[in-house]
Amino acid sequence: MDMKKMQKKCGEVSSLLKHFSHPQRLFILCYLSNGEKQVTEIHEAAGLSQSQTSQFLKRMQAEGLLGQRREKNFSYYFIKNPDVSKLLKSMQRIFC
Repeated sequence: MDMKKMQKKCGEVSSLLKHFSHPQRLFILCYLSNGEKQVTEIHEAAGLSQSQTSQFLKRMQAEGLLGQRREKNFSYYFIKNPDVSKLLKSMQRIFC
């Protein structure tokens, strides 16, 4: 592999892994790895306040990890990047 390409990829992967470093964010990502969820479902599963859940979701959306879709009065979140889903599935196989 080209060393410059490897350096670039290491930077990208390192940046991505930083998103997994917070336990609650990691839980939300793992929960969403099984498919799109409504905000209330995420809030209840994570055991966080609505405010905390919203903050985590908005931040992860701004970082490009999550996508959002609205249907009437409900917001649904999903993992936007297929590589993130693959990485989460691999971690679940190893650690769960």
